[in-house]
Amino acid sequence: MATQSQTGYYESFVAEYYDYLPTVQDRQDLDFYLDFAKIEGGPILELGCGTGRILLPLAEAGHVVRGLDLSEQMLATCRRKLDALAPEVKERVRLIHGNMAGFKLNETFRLIIVPFRPFQHLLKVEEQLACLRAAHKHLEPGGKLILDLFQTDPRRMHDREFLQERATFPEIPLADGRRIRLAERTVAYHRAEQVNDVELIYYVTHPDGRTERLVMAFPSAIFSATKSSTCWSAAASASPDSTAGSIARPCATIPPKCSSSLPVN
Repeated sequence: MATQSQTGYYESFVAEYYDYLPTVQDRQDLDFYLDFAKIEGGPILELGCGTGRILLPLAEAGHVVRGLDLSEQMLATCRRKLDALAPEVKERVRLIHGNMAGFKLNETFRLIIVPFRPFQHLLKVEEQLACLRAAHKHLEPGGKLILDLFQTDPRRMHDREFLQERATFPEIPLADGRRIRLAERTVAYHRAEQVNDVELIYYVTHPDGRTERLVMAFPSAIFSATKSSTCWSAAASASPDSTAGSIARPCATIPPKCSSSLPVN
């Protein structure tokens, strides 16, 4: 079995297999974002847009959408999917290669969304606040930011059980005959920094019987309810200009299977 490690987060094989994973296919948050976009209107900015799972349906629903992502490979996949859509849909979309911790666009937005936890790739509080401040500067007056955070099981911050590789989903057949099985494990705990080192392991079986073990290794910031609230409050107080838009309060209306979101105070 060939083994390959990937430390560039969403490059290479990760972008290739991303859309097939049950964690992506089975998420039930799309209607939430479509409904919210219908209420708020556009234009819309998605930070960490990836392969376009949310962005492209928003554009198909008639919204002007901008998508920013740090991974060229994920954006390339999104462009291929966009190219297959109607010309009027393509005209509503612009994809941007950039870092959510420090972006500067010549546009403002009625709605900024950060679905499915890419914010947790920002490991330092300074990076997290920089992202929120940049989002605030890009909001229209009265605009809103929707941020999806995963509040981890506390055991994942200390229990050695999670250091063992765990097969979390059944094998997935692809149209070309390949099969993928996903496993995961925590490699190390950094409790003082509130960061875990994580591996997602892709077992790929090819039609000729050849097998690969592909490893995506990445650190992930951990958010408790207290840390999430503190981050929001600090970002809001750091952006005192009320004409620049407003940072949304944590939202409790995302379906439970989609997000470990905070209750509204």
